[in-house]
Amino acid sequence: MTDRIDENPPMSIPEQAAEWLLRWHCGDLSIADRYEYLQWLKTSPVHIAEMLRMCRLYSWLDSAKLKLFVTNEDTFSNVVELAPRERETKKVRGGNRASVWTVSIAAGISALGLAALVGLAGKVMWFDHTFQTHAGEWRTMPLSDGSSISAAPFTRLHHDFGDDQRFISLERGKAVFRVAKDPSRPFMVEAGGVVITATGTQFGVESGDETVTVTMREGTVIVTPAADSEATFASVHLAADDQLTLSASGEPKVVHTDAEQELEWEHGLLKFVDGDTIGDAVAQFNDFNDLKIMVDERTGARPMRGRFDAIDPLSFADTVGLTVNASVVRESPELIRIKATEHRR
Repeated sequence: MTDRIDENPPMSIPEQAAEWLLRWHCGDLSIADRYEYLQWLKTSPVHIAEMLRMCRLYSWLDSAKLKLFVTNEDTFSNVVELAPRERETKKVRGGNRASVWTVSIAAGISALGLAALVGLAGKVMWFDHTFQTHAGEWRTMPLSDGSSISAAPFTRLHHDFGDDQRFISLERGKAVFRVAKDPSRPFMVEAGGVVITATGTQFGVESGDETVTVTMREGTVIVTPAADSEATFASVHLAADDQLTLSASGEPKVVHTDAEQELEWEHGLLKFVDGDTIGDAVAQFNDFNDLKIMVDERTGARPMRGRFDAIDPLSFADTVGLTVNASVVRESPELIRIKATEHRR
Protein backbone atom coordinates (compact mmCIF):
# COMPACT_ATOMS: atom_id res chain seq x y z
CA MET A 1 0.00 0.00 0.00
CA THR A 2 1.27 3.51 -0.63
CA ASP A 3 2.34 5.84 2.15
CA ARG A 4 -0.67 8.05 1.45
CA ILE A 5 -3.01 5.65 3.22
CA ASP A 6 -1.02 6.04 6.43
CA GLU A 7 -0.85 9.83 6.32
CA ASN A 8 -2.33 12.08 8.98
CA PRO A 9 -5.20 12.64 8.48
CA PRO A 10 -5.87 9.08 7.25
CA MET A 11 -7.70 8.37 4.05
CA SER A 12 -11.38 7.53 4.34
CA ILE A 13 -12.53 3.98 3.62
CA PRO A 14 -13.98 4.93 0.19
CA GLU A 15 -10.65 6.58 -0.69
CA GLN A 16 -8.70 3.50 0.44
CA ALA A 17 -10.95 1.22 -1.62
CA ALA A 18 -10.54 3.47 -4.66
CA GLU A 19 -6.75 3.42 -4.15
CA TRP A 20 -6.67 -0.38 -4.10
CA LEU A 21 -8.89 -0.58 -7.19
CA LEU A 22 -6.64 1.81 -9.10
CA ARG A 23 -3.51 -0.09 -8.12
CA TRP A 24 -4.98 -3.43 -9.15
CA HIS A 25 -5.83 -2.06 -12.56
CA CYS A 26 -2.47 -0.42 -12.95
CA GLY A 27 -0.82 -3.75 -12.09
CA ASP A 28 1.78 -2.34 -9.68
CA LEU A 29 1.09 -4.63 -6.69
CA SER A 30 3.97 -6.73 -5.38
CA ILE A 31 3.42 -9.99 -3.49
CA ALA A 32 3.77 -8.08 -0.21
CA ASP A 33 1.19 -5.55 -1.40
CA ARG A 34 -1.24 -8.35 -2.24
CA TYR A 35 -0.94 -9.77 1.26
CA GLU A 36 -1.46 -6.27 2.66
CA TYR A 37 -4.60 -5.95 0.54
CA LEU A 38 -5.94 -9.21 1.99
CA GLN A 39 -5.25 -7.96 5.51
CA TRP A 40 -7.03 -4.70 4.72
CA LEU A 41 -10.11 -6.64 3.61
CA LYS A 42 -10.02 -8.79 6.77
CA THR A 43 -9.84 -5.76 9.05
CA SER A 44 -13.54 -4.95 8.80
CA PRO A 45 -16.67 -6.08 6.90
CA VAL A 46 -17.05 -2.41 6.03
CA HIS A 47 -13.85 -2.65 3.93
CA ILE A 48 -15.24 -5.62 2.01
CA ALA A 49 -18.58 -3.89 1.43
CA GLU A 50 -16.89 -0.72 0.20
CA MET A 51 -14.61 -2.65 -2.18
CA LEU A 52 -17.61 -4.50 -3.61
CA ARG A 53 -19.36 -1.15 -4.15
CA MET A 54 -16.33 0.19 -5.99
CA CYS A 55 -16.22 -2.92 -8.19
CA ARG A 56 -19.94 -2.57 -8.97
CA LEU A 57 -19.38 1.07 -9.84
CA TYR A 58 -16.55 0.13 -12.18
CA SER A 59 -18.65 -2.64 -13.76
CA TRP A 60 -21.46 -0.16 -14.40
CA LEU A 61 -19.09 2.32 -15.97
CA ASP A 62 -17.51 -0.43 -18.05
CA SER A 63 -20.90 -1.61 -19.29
CA ALA A 64 -21.68 2.00 -20.22
CA LYS A 65 -18.49 2.01 -22.31
CA LEU A 66 -16.81 4.53 -20.03
CA LYS A 67 -13.32 3.05 -19.94
CA LEU A 68 -11.46 4.57 -17.02
CA PHE A 69 -8.30 2.49 -17.07
CA VAL A 70 -5.66 1.65 -19.66
CA THR A 71 -5.13 -1.99 -18.82
CA ASN A 72 -4.32 -5.28 -20.44
CA GLU A 73 -7.14 -6.97 -18.53
CA ASP A 74 -10.45 -7.30 -20.31
CA THR A 75 -12.41 -7.33 -17.04
CA PHE A 76 -11.72 -6.74 -13.38
CA SER A 77 -11.51 -9.92 -11.36
CA ASN A 78 -12.20 -10.33 -7.65
CA VAL A 79 -9.57 -13.11 -7.47
CA VAL A 80 -6.48 -12.02 -5.53
CA GLU A 81 -3.31 -13.36 -7.13
CA LEU A 82 -0.52 -13.73 -4.56
CA ALA A 83 2.08 -14.22 -7.29
CA PRO A 84 2.05 -11.88 -10.30
CA ARG A 85 1.62 -13.59 -13.62
CA GLU A 86 3.33 -12.67 -16.83
CA ARG A 87 1.21 -10.35 -18.92
CA GLU A 88 1.17 -10.02 -22.62
CA THR A 89 2.68 -6.71 -23.67
CA LYS A 90 0.77 -4.78 -26.29
CA LYS A 91 2.51 -2.24 -28.46
CA VAL A 92 1.05 1.16 -28.96
CA ARG A 93 0.30 1.76 -32.61
CA GLY A 94 2.88 3.92 -34.26
CA GLY A 95 5.46 2.96 -31.63
CA ASN A 96 6.63 6.56 -31.17
CA ARG A 97 7.09 8.52 -27.98
CA ALA A 98 4.22 10.88 -28.80
CA SER A 99 1.77 7.97 -28.90
CA VAL A 100 2.96 6.64 -25.56
CA TRP A 101 2.68 10.13 -24.09
CA THR A 102 -0.89 10.44 -25.39
CA VAL A 103 -1.85 7.12 -23.80
CA SER A 104 -0.27 8.19 -20.50
CA ILE A 105 -2.20 11.46 -20.50
CA ALA A 106 -5.44 9.62 -21.32
CA ALA A 107 -4.80 7.19 -18.48
CA GLY A 108 -4.17 10.05 -16.07
CA ILE A 109 -7.32 11.89 -17.09
CA SER A 110 -9.32 8.67 -16.80
CA ALA A 111 -7.92 8.00 -13.33
CA LEU A 112 -8.83 11.54 -12.25
CA GLY A 113 -12.31 11.04 -13.67
CA LEU A 114 -12.72 7.86 -11.66
CA ALA A 115 -11.37 9.54 -8.53
CA ALA A 116 -13.94 12.33 -8.87
CA LEU A 117 -16.75 9.86 -9.49
CA VAL A 118 -15.64 7.61 -6.66
CA GLY A 119 -15.36 10.63 -4.39
CA LEU A 120 -18.92 11.63 -5.22
CA ALA A 121 -20.18 8.09 -4.64
CA GLY A 122 -18.25 7.92 -1.37
CA LYS A 123 -19.79 11.14 -0.15
CA VAL A 124 -23.28 9.93 -0.99
CA MET A 125 -22.71 6.62 0.79
CA TRP A 126 -20.68 7.70 3.79
CA PHE A 127 -21.20 11.39 4.43
CA ASP A 128 -24.96 11.72 4.31
CA HIS A 129 -25.05 12.82 7.93
CA THR A 130 -28.76 12.22 8.64
CA PHE A 131 -30.04 8.75 9.52
CA GLN A 132 -33.67 7.98 10.38
CA THR A 133 -36.16 5.15 10.62
CA HIS A 134 -39.92 5.04 10.21
CA ALA A 135 -42.82 3.12 11.79
CA GLY A 136 -42.04 -0.58 12.25
CA GLU A 137 -38.54 -0.16 10.79
CA TRP A 138 -35.39 -1.44 12.45
CA ARG A 139 -32.11 -0.54 10.73
CA THR A 140 -28.43 -1.14 11.39
CA MET A 141 -25.94 1.28 9.88
CA PRO A 142 -22.19 0.53 9.73
CA LEU A 143 -19.97 3.57 10.27
CA SER A 144 -16.70 4.38 8.57
CA ASP A 145 -14.62 3.64 11.70
CA GLY A 146 -15.98 0.10 12.13
CA SER A 147 -18.64 1.10 14.67
CA SER A 148 -22.35 0.54 14.03
CA ILE A 149 -25.74 1.91 15.01
CA SER A 150 -28.88 -0.23 15.44
CA ALA A 151 -31.92 2.06 15.43
CA ALA A 152 -35.50 1.37 16.46
CA PRO A 153 -38.53 2.87 14.66
CA PHE A 154 -39.04 6.65 14.69
CA THR A 155 -35.36 7.31 15.37
CA ARG A 156 -33.53 10.29 13.88
CA LEU A 157 -29.86 11.14 14.37
CA HIS A 158 -26.96 12.99 12.78
CA HIS A 159 -23.33 11.87 12.71
CA ASP A 160 -20.14 13.82 12.14
CA PHE A 161 -16.75 12.10 12.22
CA GLY A 162 -13.53 14.11 12.26
CA ASP A 163 -9.85 13.62 13.03
CA ASP A 164 -10.25 14.30 16.76
CA GLN A 165 -13.66 12.89 17.66
CA ARG A 166 -16.67 10.92 16.50
CA PHE A 167 -19.91 12.76 17.21
CA ILE A 168 -23.54 11.57 17.11
CA SER A 169 -26.57 13.74 17.83
CA LEU A 170 -29.62 11.62 18.69
CA GLU A 171 -32.56 13.88 17.97
CA ARG A 172 -35.23 11.36 18.94
CA GLY A 173 -35.85 7.64 19.29
CA LYS A 174 -33.81 4.67 20.46
CA ALA A 175 -30.48 3.32 19.25
CA VAL A 176 -27.80 0.86 20.30
CA PHE A 177 -24.22 1.93 19.62
CA ARG A 178 -21.40 -0.59 19.10
CA VAL A 179 -18.28 1.51 19.32
CA ALA A 180 -15.00 0.47 17.69
CA LYS A 181 -12.04 1.11 19.98
CA ASP A 182 -10.12 4.27 19.13
CA PRO A 183 -8.71 6.06 22.21
CA SER A 184 -7.46 8.93 20.04
CA ARG A 185 -11.01 9.74 18.85
CA PRO A 186 -13.69 9.65 21.59
CA PHE A 187 -17.13 8.50 20.47
CA MET A 188 -19.68 11.05 21.72
CA VAL A 189 -23.48 10.79 21.67
CA GLU A 190 -25.55 13.85 22.57
CA ALA A 191 -29.18 13.22 23.50
CA GLY A 192 -31.71 14.99 25.70
CA GLY A 193 -29.27 17.43 27.27
CA VAL A 194 -26.49 14.96 28.06
CA VAL A 195 -23.33 13.78 26.30
CA ILE A 196 -22.24 10.14 26.52
CA THR A 197 -18.51 9.71 25.85
CA ALA A 198 -16.86 6.36 25.06
CA THR A 199 -13.82 5.00 23.26
CA GLY A 200 -14.97 1.40 22.72
CA THR A 201 -18.11 -0.14 24.19
CA GLN A 202 -21.78 -1.03 23.63
CA PHE A 203 -24.69 0.94 25.01
CA GLY A 204 -28.26 1.93 24.24
CA VAL A 205 -29.73 5.43 24.34
CA GLU A 206 -33.43 6.30 24.45
CA SER A 207 -34.36 9.93 23.88
CA GLY A 208 -37.97 10.82 24.70
CA ASP A 209 -39.87 14.06 25.13
CA GLU A 210 -38.93 14.52 28.78
CA THR A 211 -36.39 11.81 29.61
CA VAL A 212 -33.21 10.25 28.29
CA THR A 213 -32.08 6.76 29.28
CA VAL A 214 -28.60 5.26 28.86
CA THR A 215 -28.25 1.48 29.26
CA MET A 216 -24.79 -0.11 29.34
CA ARG A 217 -24.29 -3.50 27.70
CA GLU A 218 -20.50 -3.62 28.09
CA GLY A 219 -17.52 -1.34 28.67
CA THR A 220 -17.69 2.07 30.34
CA VAL A 221 -18.84 5.57 29.43
CA ILE A 222 -18.89 9.01 31.02
CA VAL A 223 -22.14 10.99 31.03
CA THR A 224 -21.95 14.79 31.35
CA PRO A 225 -24.37 17.69 30.80
CA ALA A 226 -24.39 19.04 27.24
CA ALA A 227 -22.94 22.50 26.70
CA ASP A 228 -26.37 24.05 26.06
CA SER A 229 -28.16 22.06 28.79
CA GLU A 230 -29.61 23.54 31.97
CA ALA A 231 -28.54 20.41 33.89
CA THR A 232 -25.67 20.91 36.34
CA PHE A 233 -24.95 17.42 37.66
CA ALA A 234 -21.40 16.12 38.03
CA SER A 235 -19.98 13.58 35.58
CA VAL A 236 -21.42 10.08 35.97
CA HIS A 237 -19.38 6.95 35.16
CA LEU A 238 -21.40 3.95 33.94
CA ALA A 239 -20.28 0.33 33.60
CA ALA A 240 -21.92 -2.87 32.31
CA ASP A 241 -25.57 -3.29 33.37
CA ASP A 242 -25.80 0.26 34.70
CA GLN A 243 -28.77 2.31 33.56
CA LEU A 244 -29.01 6.08 33.87
CA THR A 245 -32.27 7.98 33.53
CA LEU A 246 -32.34 11.77 33.32
CA SER A 247 -35.78 13.30 33.79
CA ALA A 248 -36.99 16.83 33.25
CA SER A 249 -35.81 17.69 36.77
CA GLY A 250 -32.23 17.40 35.54
CA GLU A 251 -31.05 14.97 38.23
CA PRO A 252 -29.69 11.63 36.93
CA LYS A 253 -30.81 8.38 38.53
CA VAL A 254 -28.57 5.31 38.17
CA VAL A 255 -29.72 1.74 38.84
CA HIS A 256 -28.22 -1.68 38.23
CA THR A 257 -30.26 -3.69 35.72
CA ASP A 258 -30.18 -6.52 33.19
CA ALA A 259 -28.99 -4.74 30.04
CA GLU A 260 -29.90 -7.60 27.69
CA GLN A 261 -33.45 -7.53 28.96
CA GLU A 262 -33.69 -3.75 28.86
CA LEU A 263 -32.39 -3.64 25.27
CA GLU A 264 -34.61 -6.36 23.83
CA TRP A 265 -36.37 -3.65 21.82
CA GLU A 266 -33.27 -3.69 19.59
CA HIS A 267 -34.51 -7.08 18.30
CA GLY A 268 -38.14 -6.01 17.91
CA LEU A 269 -39.31 -7.42 21.26
CA LEU A 270 -40.90 -5.68 24.22
CA LYS A 271 -40.66 -7.44 27.58
CA PHE A 272 -42.54 -6.30 30.67
CA VAL A 273 -41.75 -7.54 34.18
CA ASP A 274 -42.79 -6.90 37.79
CA GLY A 275 -43.24 -3.20 38.32
CA ASP A 276 -44.35 -2.45 34.75
CA THR A 277 -47.89 -1.31 34.09
CA ILE A 278 -50.22 -1.49 31.10
CA GLY A 279 -49.70 2.24 30.68
CA ASP A 280 -45.92 1.73 30.49
CA ALA A 281 -46.42 -0.94 27.83
CA VAL A 282 -48.80 1.25 25.82
CA ALA A 283 -46.22 4.05 25.79
CA GLN A 284 -43.60 1.68 24.37
CA PHE A 285 -45.91 0.36 21.65
CA ASN A 286 -46.81 3.92 20.67
CA ASP A 287 -43.09 4.70 20.33
CA PHE A 288 -42.75 2.08 17.58
CA ASN A 289 -46.00 2.17 15.60
CA ASP A 290 -48.30 4.44 13.58
CA LEU A 291 -51.23 2.51 15.06
CA LYS A 292 -51.58 4.13 18.50
CA ILE A 293 -53.20 2.78 21.66
CA MET A 294 -55.22 4.82 24.14
CA VAL A 295 -55.99 3.37 27.55
CA ASP A 296 -58.07 4.75 30.42
CA GLU A 297 -56.29 5.69 33.63
CA ARG A 298 -57.65 2.84 35.74
CA THR A 299 -56.70 0.14 33.23
CA GLY A 300 -53.34 1.79 32.54
CA ALA A 301 -52.38 1.55 36.21
CA ARG A 302 -52.77 -2.23 36.31
CA PRO A 303 -49.64 -4.42 36.24
CA MET A 304 -48.38 -5.96 33.00
CA ARG A 305 -46.01 -8.86 32.42
CA GLY A 306 -45.02 -10.72 29.26
CA ARG A 307 -43.10 -10.50 25.99
CA PHE A 308 -44.65 -9.09 22.82
CA ASP A 309 -43.84 -8.33 19.20
CA ALA A 310 -43.08 -4.60 19.18
CA ILE A 311 -44.87 -3.97 15.87
CA ASP A 312 -48.08 -5.88 16.69
CA PRO A 313 -50.04 -3.50 18.93
CA LEU A 314 -53.35 -5.15 18.03
CA SER A 315 -52.30 -8.52 19.53
CA PHE A 316 -51.07 -6.72 22.65
CA ALA A 317 -54.38 -4.87 22.99
CA ASP A 318 -56.35 -8.11 22.60
CA THR A 319 -54.20 -9.73 25.30
CA VAL A 320 -54.88 -6.82 27.65
CA GLY A 321 -58.61 -7.06 26.94
CA LEU A 322 -58.69 -10.75 27.85
CA THR A 323 -56.40 -10.40 30.86
CA VAL A 324 -58.07 -7.50 32.68
CA ASN A 325 -61.59 -7.81 31.23
CA ALA A 326 -61.41 -4.57 29.26
CA SER A 327 -63.08 -3.63 26.00
CA VAL A 328 -60.85 -3.20 22.95
CA VAL A 329 -62.20 -1.05 20.12
CA ARG A 330 -60.47 -0.28 16.82
CA GLU A 331 -61.81 3.23 16.41
CA SER A 332 -59.87 4.03 13.23
CA PRO A 333 -56.94 2.71 11.17
CA GLU A 334 -54.68 4.77 13.45
CA LEU A 335 -56.27 4.21 16.88
CA ILE A 336 -57.09 1.39 19.29
CA ARG A 337 -58.93 2.26 22.49
CA ILE A 338 -58.72 0.08 25.62
CA LYS A 339 -61.28 0.83 28.28
CA ALA A 340 -62.29 -0.90 31.51
CA THR A 341 -65.57 -2.78 31.17
CA GLU A 342 -68.34 -1.29 33.29
CA HIS A 343 -69.94 -3.81 35.65
CA ARG A 344 -73.71 -3.78 35.62
CA ARG A 345 -75.63 -4.28 38.83
